[in-house]
Amino acid sequence: MAHVNTNPASTRMLGNLHCFSCVARHMSFTLAADELCLTQSAVSHRIKQLETQLGFSLFLRFNRRIQLTYEGEQLWAVLNDSLSSLDMTIRDLRNQDIGGHLTVSVPPSFAQHWITPRLSQFQKQNPRLFLHFKTHSRLIDFSRENIDIAIYYGSGDYPGLHAQRLMTEYLQPVCSPEYAREHDLYDKRENLAQCQFLHDVNAWPDAGAHAEWEYWCEASGIASVDLSGSYSFDRSEMAVNAAKHDLGIAMGRLNLIQDDINCGELVTPFAQMIRAKQHYFAVCHPDRVNRPAISALLQWLSKTAAQDKLA
Repeated sequence: MAHVNTNPASTRMLGNLHCFSCVARHMSFTLAADELCLTQSAVSHRIKQLETQLGFSLFLRFNRRIQLTYEGEQLWAVLNDSLSSLDMTIRDLRNQDIGGHLTVSVPPSFAQHWITPRLSQFQKQNPRLFLHFKTHSRLIDFSRENIDIAIYYGSGDYPGLHAQRLMTEYLQPVCSPEYAREHDLYDKRENLAQCQFLHDVNAWPDAGAHAEWEYWCEASGIASVDLSGSYSFDRSEMAVNAAKHDLGIAMGRLNLIQDDINCGELVTPFAQMIRAKQHYFAVCHPDRVNRPAISALLQWLSKTAAQDKLA
């Protein structure tokens, strides 16, 4: 049997370290006291007790603010990493007993470029939970269809459903390096008029055929560009793939194509990166949101999206 340390001094130090982590996170004794349900003087006493135990000061105290000392910064960095590791271990231990199957509806482009490359991470954390994907761009009727979670690219207005925002999307025109050179596009927006536009006509439910390009042009202050002479696709990855092969210039969703830009298959000839009106949401029936398997997937989606979000 493992030996459990019941040394009162060690127990007190653990409690004081927890108190220190709250103060360091908020940089406020008052906010830490609110979180810990203690008085401000009790929090201050615990910090002073910890400083005595450690033998060095953790905070510089000013009239209206506090600041971590060098030693405090070093301790906070290690403690924060340790708490994050502890949280991950606890979550993994909880999730190892979560099993079963979930059916997930995902837009094709999001499935191909974002979820699929990250699924091995989910599998390691949830070895007994298996996912079945269906690719759709339409809205799901959760009362009629056997879908547990749907990923939507849209406004977030989904009455009667639990909608959890995952990522903010950004739009920027992309093309192949050869196409950009041939049409002299780098920072010359006036040359857009001679380009072949590549459209995703099904960018989101009820979107217009040229919706993303029209929005980007308006937000970028570009007027009177004829978008009608163009190629149209019902999936954004098809438009982007056509751009890779020199057919024209497509509207890129940067969360989905960053790898293509990083490896040089696509370039962004114009600096204007516009925040989209539509974003990514994980949606499910509100009565199911607290089911262990669904909750595990929602938490993983949120955490992974937060780690990957664009600056």
